[in-house]
Amino acid sequence: MGLAKLNGAALSLKENYAQAMAVTAPLGSVVSTTTVAVAYAGGDVVVATLLALFASALWVYTLTIYSRKLASPGGYYTFVYAAYRSKPIAFAEAIIELFSFVLLNAVNVIAVYLMTATLLRYYGLSDLSPYLLPAVLLIGILYPTLVSFTTNIRRLLSTVVMVVATLEVLVLIALFALSLREGLRTELVLPPFEARLGDIALAFMVIMVSLDGVGTATYLGEETKSPTNNVTKGMWLAFLLGGLSMVLGTYAMIALWPYGIAALSSSEQPLIELVSQYGSLPALLVFLIATKSLLISNVGTTLAAARIFFNLARENAAPEILQSTNVHGQPHVATLLVGLLTALITLAFGELLGYAEAFVNLGVATGILWILGRVLSSAGAPLLLLRLQPSATLLIARESVAPIASTLLNVGGLLMSVMDLTVVSTAALGGIALLGALWYVLIGRYGIPGELVVDESNNVMKLDDYLSSLRAERGHSV
Repeated sequence: MGLAKLNGAALSLKENYAQAMAVTAPLGSVVSTTTVAVAYAGGDVVVATLLALFASALWVYTLTIYSRKLASPGGYYTFVYAAYRSKPIAFAEAIIELFSFVLLNAVNVIAVYLMTATLLRYYGLSDLSPYLLPAVLLIGILYPTLVSFTTNIRRLLSTVVMVVATLEVLVLIALFALSLREGLRTELVLPPFEARLGDIALAFMVIMVSLDGVGTATYLGEETKSPTNNVTKGMWLAFLLGGLSMVLGTYAMIALWPYGIAALSSSEQPLIELVSQYGSLPALLVFLIATKSLLISNVGTTLAAARIFFNLARENAAPEILQSTNVHGQPHVATLLVGLLTALITLAFGELLGYAEAFVNLGVATGILWILGRVLSSAGAPLLLLRLQPSATLLIARESVAPIASTLLNVGGLLMSVMDLTVVSTAALGGIALLGALWYVLIGRYGIPGELVVDESNNVMKLDDYLSSLRAERGHSV
């Protein structure tokens, strides 16, 4: 099989923004990752969200250092290879990103399951749970895979995703406006804090999973016209709208919660319980929009994870069959594999632990992987700058401030949070590490993960050839 290619120059700024917003999923995140964070930080989740927003701003700035210079369906792991020039480190980043997306898929499916169970209890229809909840699981698992497999990516991102993203932002802003009827509650963002520092750190990391979702636009590099320009703009636009609305929605949920912090932390779906106070119709509308948000988020993560598999296969670091594409130009074998992994993890952990417990443990494991990937990428950005312009000392120093700050902040959160990891979360992370090590030994080490990039005309080439072409164009050392 020759070198496979994706649809070049099929996407614009609009689709990159839609992809970034899909995985950020502000409303879906408030009922998914934020709910996991509430289980740890309680009312201090607003502080954790603000910290995560600040850390994400540093991260998006850091990611911009890469995305303005490089484009590839390999996304973050390609950036890491360009910075470190190390096959094992680039492959480790690929595994980290791949399973952070798959685990987030599982978390979001379980969130839909728990939301449905909460709504059935509210309507007094719990007797239907044994029949409806398995169907909800099946739909949640199958929908992102089938949509990603059969739909033209441009049509998907520019229509369905755009509409859902707009509705999410409007709902969260409306909730925030409702919370302001009794004034701004400054005690929610000022010390003293009730939660332990380690719990706030865990909440911070889990929330970062959603806010950092804007970076998944980088996986569309091969399919985007003028990728180093449109990918970067799409990320920042989604961060500003999605990140700010998520902060406002989180504040509103805590400010409007009427039952006390203990009930907040133990609630499976606090936002759904909260909105139910205002009647059946608001609860149903928020449920439907949030469900669509989570499923669309899983479409975005499935697209990104499939492109990691696809690109690794092109680089001889994964089985060759994963670079197969269908008539829509989608890597269909890779997409099916992502769906299969999502199903296995969702059902195995859900049935073994119970879905409420699996939701929290998988959410934390996702956050750990997400932040670990950010540490590798952030720390590598100054190295990339040094490789590109070794004589520009002052420029490198100035541009490295944000990546270094991002690295330190993420390392601090990582160190504080690992001390409070559960046995289940630790086992999940250990299993992923073992699987990644075996994969590298058996297959990955024979390829060069991260060596393929695309130029501004969407031509696929090796990284060294691309840098040589930049040298020729710019007339200076790269």
